[in-house]
Amino acid sequence: MSLKEDESRPSKTGRDKAGLSLSKLVWKLEAGSPRFEFPGRAPIQASTTLNVGGLPFFAAELPPKSKALPYSSYSLSVKRSLAVLLVVLLIAQLAGCVSDEVEDKGIITSYQQTLAEQGPQQRADPLRPLALLRPTPAPDGIPPELEVVIDPNTGRKIFELTIEQAIERALANSPEIRVVSFDPSIAKQDITKAAAEFDVTAFGRMNYEQDDNPVSSTYQPGQSDVRLLESGIKQKGITGSEWSLSYAFTRSWDDLPGRTPPTRYEPILAFQIKQPLLRDAWQQTNLAGVNIARLNHEIAVLGFRQKAEDISIEVISAYWRLLQARRDFEILQKLLQRTLDTLKKVLGRKEIDATDVQIKQMEASAKAREAILLQASKRVIDVQDALVRLMADPQVSMLDEVEIVPATIPSMTAEDFEPSFTRDKQRQGEILGLAMKKNPIMQQARVAITIADINIRVAENQEMARLDLIASSRIQGLGRSQGQAQDSFNSGDYASYAVGLSLEYPLGNRQREAELLKRRIERRKAISTLQNLADQVAIQAKERIRMVETNRAEIQIQEEAAQAARIHLQAVEDSEPIREKLTPEFLLVKLQAQGALADAQMAEIKAVADFNISLARLAQTTGTVLELRQVSTSLPIVSER
Repeated sequence: MSLKEDESRPSKTGRDKAGLSLSKLVWKLEAGSPRFEFPGRAPIQASTTLNVGGLPFFAAELPPKSKALPYSSYSLSVKRSLAVLLVVLLIAQLAGCVSDEVEDKGIITSYQQTLAEQGPQQRADPLRPLALLRPTPAPDGIPPELEVVIDPNTGRKIFELTIEQAIERALANSPEIRVVSFDPSIAKQDITKAAAEFDVTAFGRMNYEQDDNPVSSTYQPGQSDVRLLESGIKQKGITGSEWSLSYAFTRSWDDLPGRTPPTRYEPILAFQIKQPLLRDAWQQTNLAGVNIARLNHEIAVLGFRQKAEDISIEVISAYWRLLQARRDFEILQKLLQRTLDTLKKVLGRKEIDATDVQIKQMEASAKAREAILLQASKRVIDVQDALVRLMADPQVSMLDEVEIVPATIPSMTAEDFEPSFTRDKQRQGEILGLAMKKNPIMQQARVAITIADINIRVAENQEMARLDLIASSRIQGLGRSQGQAQDSFNSGDYASYAVGLSLEYPLGNRQREAELLKRRIERRKAISTLQNLADQVAIQAKERIRMVETNRAEIQIQEEAAQAARIHLQAVEDSEPIREKLTPEFLLVKLQAQGALADAQMAEIKAVADFNISLARLAQTTGTVLELRQVSTSLPIVSER
C-alpha cells in the first residue's frame, strides 16, 4: 500500500520541528515495514514506532542530505535574492545620500577658506599683555616684507607704502575679517548636519533571554531560552520614506511537552518601508533643512564679503587721510617757517621802524601757527595708527615707532579709479540697478525671502493630515540545526507580506495653522525689510554719486584758488623790499596771504582725498569693491596662500 500527500500546495502547518515538510513526505508500506521517502534523499526504513503528541511516527536514521539543493529551489532562492537586492538598490538610488557641497563663489570662497584654515593670527606670548599687540611673521612669507629705512637721527623705522600693499596686508591680517571668516565654515557644518539625516545607518543587536515561569497547562512552556543576533541597515530618503533591511538569527529552546525538537533555529530576512503621502512627504519638504542650511551658508559668505569690502574701504580711507594729514603737516610747517621768517625780519628792523605792537603781532601769529602745527602732527599719528591697526602687520605693529609714507599718487579722475563710473547723470539708473543687484546687504535680504518661502512650503505641508503607506516583507526558515534552518530559508517557501495605510489628523489643528500664519507673516516682514533696505541703498547711492561729482568739481576750484593765493602772496612779498616803512596793516596783509595760501593748499589736497574716498564709498554701495583695481590686484595674492 502507498500513501502520498498532495505536493501541489505544501502545508506549512504540518512540518516537523526539524524543518522537514510533511507535505513532501512519501509514506510507503512494503512487506509490512513502513518506509519514508523525501525529495532529494534516499528511502528510510523505520525501526521503531514513537508516539509524539498522540501521532504515530517511526524513528529512523536519516541519510546525509545531498550537498546540492534541487535546481528549482536554488533557482527560486537566487531570483528572490536578486529581487531583494534590486529593491535595495532602487531605494538607495531614489533616496541616496544628500551632498553637503556648496556653490563655489570664486575668489571670495578661496579667500574665506584660506583665512579659516589658517585660524587666528599668530602673535607673541599671550601671557605677556603687550605681546598680544605684536603679530608674528607668517611662515609662508605672504605678504612679502616691506622695505625699511632707519632714520639715523631718531632711529624710527620709515616705510614707503603703496595703497595696494596696505590693502593686501589688511586682507591677509585684519582680525575683524578673520572673526567673520569662520562663519561660513560653521554654516558649512550645518549643511553637513542637515544632509547627514539621509545617510545610511547600520544597526545591530544581540539579545539573550531566559525565562522560568510556573505553568498551569501542558500546552505552556515553563522554561525557555532565546538567543538573538540581528544586523541591518536603515535610511531616511529624500521623499520622506524610512526603510530598513535586517537579517536576524534566533536560537530558541523550551520544555513544552510534545515539541520536537526542543531546540530550534530560525533565520529571518525582513524589509520594512514607510512612505508618507501627505505630511512629511516628498523632496520639497524633506530637503527644506538642507536648503535652508545652504542659504544660511550663502548669507554667511555674503557677510564675510561685506566685512572684507568694509575693511578695504576703511583702509582706502585711512590711506588717503594719512596722505592728506602728512601734506597738511608739510603745508603748516612751511606756513610756520614763513611766519618765523617774517618775525625775524620784523625783529631786524626793531631799531629802524618796527614797533612793539608789530613785534607782538608777529609773535602771536607764530605761536598760533605753531599750535596748529602741533595739532596737525597729532593728526598724522592718529591716522597712521588707524591704518596700522587695520593692516595688523608684523613689521608695522602698534608697539613700534614707525613712520608710514604713502607712495601712491592719488587719482584725479574717476576713470582712473572706477572704470564703471561715468559722468553721464542719465546713467544713474544703471548705477542704482547695480547697487540693487550686487550690494551684499540687498543680496542677504533676498536670501532671507527665499528662506521664508521654504518655511511657508514646509508649514503648508505640516498642516496636512498624516497619511503613510506602510509595507513590509519577510522571508524566514526553521530547522533543528543551523544548516537545516538556512536550507529552509534559502528555499524561499516561507515569505510573508504586509501593506497598509495609516491616517492621523489632529482635530482643530490650531498649532499647525498658527505655524503657517507665523511663517507667512515672517515672509511679509522679509519683503518689507528688503524694500526698506532698497530705499536706503538707493538714497546712499545717489548721495555718493553727487559726492563724487562735487569732489571732482571742487578739485579744479581749489587748484585755481591755491594758484591765486600763491600769486597773491608772491606779490605781497615782492612789494616788501621797496616799502619805506613796515606798517601793521602790511604785516596783517602778509600774514593773511600766507594763511590763505596754506588754507587753499590744504583745501586742494582735501578735495583730492575726498574724491578718491568718495569713489571707493560709491563702489561700496554698488557692491563692486572687489572689482576695484587696488583690491582686485591684492586679493589673489592673499587667496593663494
